[in-house]
Formats: sequence, structure tokens, C-alpha cells
Amino acid sequence: LLRVLDLSWVKFEGGKLPSSIGGLIHLRYLRLRDAGVSHLPSTMRNLKLLLYLNLNVDKEEPIHVPNVLKEMIQLRYLSLPLKMDDKTKLELGDLVNLEYLSGFSTQHSSVTDLLRMTKLRYLAVSLSERCNFETLSSSLRELRNLETLDFLLTLETYKVDYMGEFVLDHFIHLKGLRLAVRMSKIPDQHQFPPHLAHLYLFYCGMEEDPMPILEKLLHLKSVQLTHKAFVGSRMVCSKGGFPQLCALRISKESELEEWIVEEGS
Repeated sequence: LLRVLDLSWVKFEGGKLPSSIGGLIHLRYLRLRDAGVSHLPSTMRNLKLLLYLNLNVDKEEPIHVPNVLKEMIQLRYLSLPLKMDDKTKLELGDLVNLEYLSGFSTQHSSVTDLLRMTKLRYLAVSLSERCNFETLSSSLRELRNLETLDFLLTLETYKVDYMGEFVLDHFIHLKGLRLAVRMSKIPDQHQFPPHLAHLYLFYCGMEEDPMPILEKLLHLKSVQLTHKAFVGSRMVCSKGGFPQLCALRISKESELEEWIVEEGS
């Protein structure tokens, strides 16, 4: 009759979650965050009443996730492992009630699975070589309720300059955006969501100062530039820019030598 089970940081013998987990058929909440797990049992398909499932396990080695999630159609919250083995292929298209999805990878799931998840408010996704930024953003057009979009860093996204493919202006409800995609310069302000309030950029490798564009985004309340988001040496915040900004964080930008903040910025 157990409803809630939190196994965070638990180390399992041989890295295997016991198959008896499948007997807890009334579970609504299962959390395995940072647990020592490398194999999940196929009996998890019995957990059809789950609302919350966190599989963001210890990241030392890739985990194999059997294709059992497709039957958990009540799920509202799903956090997938950041590292899954090459054999993992997940079908998620029936999870139409999801509001939070983290760790979605185009290497292990089909982009078309996202099309029916019209209730999604949070999505964290990583791109494989087979899926470019343009294909993904056009596929996400139906996600009208999306409020936060997080593009995770992968080796592929760091190799390719995505500047020419960046168009997210159709996300009219998007408030938060995290980008770890390589681009030589920041996209034009008209390519950003119209009501964007929070922007986090890292590992972008921008060579041109992003401030002349960012300060024109009228609803921005917080901006973070970190881990070589900007690799130029000079940054200028001009008068009248950032009318609603409350927080600005600049860290680990080792090339920055000069920062000019004009009066009234």
C-alpha cells in the first residue's frame, strides 16, 4: 500500500534496483536522485499510478532504462538520467499528462514524442547529432504552455554553431531559458520569446558582446553569463537598457577585461 518512496543516495548491490519494486503498484512518488543504480528492472512497468518519477541517478556510468515508461500515463513529473546507455530506447508519446520533463534526449527518444505533451510547462532537452536545433524548435511549436526551456550541454551541441537555427519567438508563455549551445554571437532580440524574464547562458563561446541585444529584451529580470558564455574582452551596458533587470551574474568569464556600465543602465 506504499504511496511515497524516496531512495535518493541509496547504493544498490551490483547497481541493480530490485525487481520487487514492481510489486508496489500503488506508488505515486518514486525518487532515485543520485542513487547508485545502473540497471532498472522491467517490472517497473507495473507502477502505472506514478505521478512523480525521478531517475536522475548517480552519473558515474550510463544507466540502462527499459522501455517501461510508456505505460505510466498518469505521470506529471519525469526526470530522466543524464547518461543512458546506447541500448536505451524510450517511447514517451503516451505521457500526455506530463507537466515537467527533464533529461529528454533526442538520442534515446523521438522528437515526435513531445508533440502530444501539450501540458508541459518545463522541458530540459539535449540534442544528438541526428537532430538539429531548427528541427527541434519547429517540433516544439505545439507546446503552448511551456514556461521554462533548458537546452543541456552535450558534445554535439558544443561542436556546432547554432546561431542560424535559433528561433523561439513562438513560445509566447516562455519565461525561463537556459542555453548551452555554441553560437558566435547572440541571436537578434526578435528571435527570443516575447515575454522572456530569465536567461541563463553557458558554454556558448560568444565572440561578440551580447549586451546590446540582451538589454533590448524588455521583460528580462535576471541574466546569467557563466562558463565561457562570452569569450570577448569588452562588454558595454548602455543607457536605458535592461528596464526591468533585478539580477545579473557574470562568472568564470576569464577573457573579460573591460566592462562599461553607462549611467542610466
